[in-house]
Amino acid sequence: MSAPAIFLSYARDDAAAARRVAEALRSSGVEVWFDENELRGGDEWDRKIRKQIDECTLFVPLISRHTEARAKGYFRLEWKLAVDQMQMMAAGVPFIAPVAIDDTRETGAVVPPEFLRVQWMRLPGALPTPEFVAQMKRLLEAPKVAPVDPGVARAFQPVGSENTGWKARATKTRIPAAVWIGAIAVVVIGVAATFLATRKGEPNAGAGTRPPTTEKSATPAPPSEARQLVAKARALYEPWDLARREDFSLAEQLLKKAVELDPTDGEAWAAYAILSCGMSGLLHDPSAERISAARTQAENALKFAPDSGQARFARAFSLWLNPATRDESIRLLRAEAGRQPTNRVVVRVTGNALRRSSQHEQALVYLDRAVALPGSDPVSQHNRAESLFSLGRFDEAEVAWDEALALAPQIINAHRGKLNLLLEVRGDLARAQAHLAKVPPDFFLDARGAYLAYTVALYARDHGKCLEYLRHANDYIPGVGPKAALTAVAHRLAGNAEAARTDFQAALRLVNDRLAAEPNSIALLAHRAAILIELGDRAVAEPLVREIRQRVNAGDSTLGAPRRSVAQLLAGLGDHEGALATLESARPSELFAAQGSTSLRHHPVWEPLRGNPRFEALLKSAMPKK
Repeated sequence: MSAPAIFLSYARDDAAAARRVAEALRSSGVEVWFDENELRGGDEWDRKIRKQIDECTLFVPLISRHTEARAKGYFRLEWKLAVDQMQMMAAGVPFIAPVAIDDTRETGAVVPPEFLRVQWMRLPGALPTPEFVAQMKRLLEAPKVAPVDPGVARAFQPVGSENTGWKARATKTRIPAAVWIGAIAVVVIGVAATFLATRKGEPNAGAGTRPPTTEKSATPAPPSEARQLVAKARALYEPWDLARREDFSLAEQLLKKAVELDPTDGEAWAAYAILSCGMSGLLHDPSAERISAARTQAENALKFAPDSGQARFARAFSLWLNPATRDESIRLLRAEAGRQPTNRVVVRVTGNALRRSSQHEQALVYLDRAVALPGSDPVSQHNRAESLFSLGRFDEAEVAWDEALALAPQIINAHRGKLNLLLEVRGDLARAQAHLAKVPPDFFLDARGAYLAYTVALYARDHGKCLEYLRHANDYIPGVGPKAALTAVAHRLAGNAEAARTDFQAALRLVNDRLAAEPNSIALLAHRAAILIELGDRAVAEPLVREIRQRVNAGDSTLGAPRRSVAQLLAGLGDHEGALATLESARPSELFAAQGSTSLRHHPVWEPLRGNPRFEALLKSAMPKK
């Protein structure tokens, strides 16, 4: 075999999952063998599979509810062949590496007993993490006869055994007995020489005196149950952008149990605080209660483990969640990154805190450092791209996003960033559509991702896709407005006036309910005015538009892209002169930001102005950067 290779074994129902795992490994240079086309059957095909299992370096069975449900399947023959192959192996080198891609547990699993003698890896949703890819590469690179690297062995230690290695694959050639005898003699002579050397110079050495007694070195105590829970929790949440909301929720359950078992364990409290910071920062739970909990957990961590780097990091991280203490947070994070220069999470969070405070040049110093650490780091690459984009270094940003997505195509934020760049900077609707076809399904479960996809479909006048992309979005999309107003536009594009009117009315009810709680919200007033215009209620809409226009002219900047929004309302009312004058008074940055120039070219609301020389001049002045 020319290079180490992984054989991926899976049930037919898990083909898509297997493909994701294979692509992640291949993007890191790992050779993967698996039946991509699912064309199973025939003697030639069977011989090929048997040959690949015989020659592969690592056999990776994907375990799932689908494998559990099928008592019969070709994958079970592959498993049997792998177990047979393993019988010819000596201890020390990994061969079978089971990977569970859902919540299937080892206990009671319908797998060969040999699968239960090693610890399983877990990839919920079959979303490969950089840590998973790195672990697979370490296993492939492990020596084929010599003992396995301890770091690799610990990760896959046989369950219920103190042996630190796997059963290793045997070599084809048996070692002659003479060689073993010679090796044993060398060891015995070496031990004797060492013993005599240590005895030389001792009083009465060799004179029949009783040798001094020595205490046996203490065996390190196994980690407590609380610490074991902490380790499992960190494995779930530390991938950050690569971890799902469910991973954070499961990790929180483990950490709750850990601090209940040992309320004085500072490391457990530190892990809990860091998890809470992630829950807030990644918008899994941005509530005030979560922010307060993070601060309390960090204080407990420092109380019980004042010298812990994790505790110091947890406190610095928790301070970031409060705008009043962000400067202090950045100071402490930078200090901690100096103390822990090889801790990727600490270095990355420091860079991200600087990025979010618009200190992009300084942010890149830390994010570049995080990327340079051993192993891949698609999350830091994505964060680098965000800072590069903000600095106007668009080509570099696009490269960074492409590198992040090549390593981890499941990073939703990176897909959003790349799509935003294609729309806002490149003004390239065709490329945006092509990229949208490659995003993972979870992209559309994210409200911001669903809205961005809707925008691409709207500009392309694909009303069917508009509705499809918004299917899972909540009724009110933060920063955007009521979903029903968006679907109403799609229905109108499709010529379905009745459905459009029904949705506009539903959107109006939702906005009115929110205005009852926030009567002075200029964003909600703008939504209400736009919906009333669509419903033909000019008598109520016109005074609202005048109020919004006056507030914007007076300097109220709480409305996103305020002058462009006012111009859009005026265009809807048919006041083309007012709309053009408002657009002409806007700053170029406002016309450009947030898909501004692309919106002017493609959004249906501007249709009445297209062809007007003044509008065309505005389009030319807002040409996207190449």
